[in-house]
Amino acid sequence: MALSNKVWYFAYDADVNVGQMSRQVGEWHLSKRALARNYRLAFDVFSSRWQGCVANLKQTDRFEDTVHGVVYLLTEEQFLRLQKHQGISPVDLKVELEDGNEISHAKTFVRAATAPERPPPEPYRRAMEDGLLEHGYKKPLVDRILAGAGTRGRADA
Repeated sequence: MALSNKVWYFAYDADVNVGQMSRQVGEWHLSKRALARNYRLAFDVFSSRWQGCVANLKQTDRFEDTVHGVVYLLTEEQFLRLQKHQGISPVDLKVELEDGNEISHAKTFVRAATAPERPPPEPYRRAMEDGLLEHGYKKPLVDRILAGAGTRGRADA
């Protein structure tokens, strides 16, 4: 299959988890650690499946704000299956790889907030943590990524 029939998908949520992605799309061709600049992680979308708020991207226009995740190289068919599961249209964004290269037209999913930011349910947080570790992120960085999960804007945070 030609590369033009492939889609780079940037996962920053529970889709970083290898088991979850396998259940949704089967086997993928390649995955790499990546980050999106000018965004921050927000837990402001209520999920009935997870019974709490799940990860979302918030654009900040601040270069130092970054969201760490994984880019998966998927077939168009796999990506369409993922899009159907997500139920929304994807957006394009540029992501940086560890080797300094960029993918200028990765796809991801961003939702409108449906709830105030709050910490994610523990099973969801564990799925994200496990996924980041599975992709080779070091534990101290994973702890930093998830440290403020859902606490922005809360008076009791």
